[in-house]
Parts: sequence; C-alpha cells; structure tokens
Amino acid sequence: MGAHEPPSNRSFYLSVAASTLRFAIIVALVIGGVVIINQAFPAAPSSGGGGSVPIDGGGIEVTETPSPEPATGATGATGEQAAPSPTVVGVRIAVFNGTGAAGLAGDTQTTLTEEYGYVAAQDPADAPAPVAVTTIYYRAPKDEIEAEFLANDFFKKLNDVKILKLEKGTEAVGRDVQLAIYLGNDYAALKS
Repeated sequence: MGAHEPPSNRSFYLSVAASTLRFAIIVALVIGGVVIINQAFPAAPSSGGGGSVPIDGGGIEVTETPSPEPATGATGATGEQAAPSPTVVGVRIAVFNGTGAAGLAGDTQTTLTEEYGYVAAQDPADAPAPVAVTTIYYRAPKDEIEAEFLANDFFKKLNDVKILKLEKGTEAVGRDVQLAIYLGNDYAALKS
C-alpha cells in the first residue's frame, strides 16, 4: 500500500481536458440562460409614434401618452432647453358645465378619462355661473403645461380657451384637483 508515484503526462492531460470541459459547459449554460431570458422578456419597441402596442396578444396593451406640439421658443436644436412635456396620464381633473347643455360635463369627463388617461378627482358638476368661453384653471405652476396641452389638443377646435391660475378659496374645486375645466358656451356650440 502505497507509495506515491510521480505524476505522469497522461494524468496532466486528463486534468487539463476535464478543466476545459467544465469551462465549456459553464459558458454554454451562461449563453443559454441569456438567450432564454431575452426570449422571456422582449424589449418594448422604441418607435416614436403613439397608440397601443400589443405585447403578447393576450389582451394586455401598453398605451403611449400623446405628445404635444413643442412650445414656442423651445427649440432644443439650438442648445436651448426644450419645454417639459405634460404628464397627462394620472393628472387629476374636475369638469364643470357652465352651459345649459345637459350632461356636457359628464360626457367630457368620460372622454378625458377614457381616451387621455386623466383621473376624475370629483364628480362632474354645474358651474356656479354661466361660462361664455371654456376656461382651464391650473392649481400649481407645474400644472400649467398640463392645462396648455389640454387647450391645444382636446379643445383645439375652439378659437380661444382661457388658461388661468386657480385662486385659493374656490369652494367648488377640491384640494386634490390639478386642472379645473369650466366648459363654456363656445364648447357647447361646437358639440351640438
């Protein structure tokens, strides 16, 4: 029992071959894992267009937010800073009917929540007084761009939509409302 023999060339080559084989198996497993992960989680398309893009055909869709036209003076190409884009989806709104048209505030709020992704912060209601020109009130300075987008996109067919800062103490508008939309006779005439 015994004596240790000095290593032979044969045992050295077997050791190198076994190590190389182990390394090749590990590399193959890593590459296979990367391929499987890429197949399981496909990258979302990076097209600049809007609309819905089906991910897997299973009824789940990703909807992109509509992009507004750039504000005047914001070029970006000349080194100036571009204007921030509106958030739209998740912005809390309240819609008020300043016309005699029944259901106008409810219909408008439904369209804004379903098609644009706004969130109704309170039920649609009648304005406390008649409104001649549709007016959008924004609560905080950061919400002004949201109001401008709404005026230029949803109300684009109206000649003049007023955009004003919401004054403190307005009883009809809840504290969590970012945009208060007072529909005027100009909008009612367009809808009829």
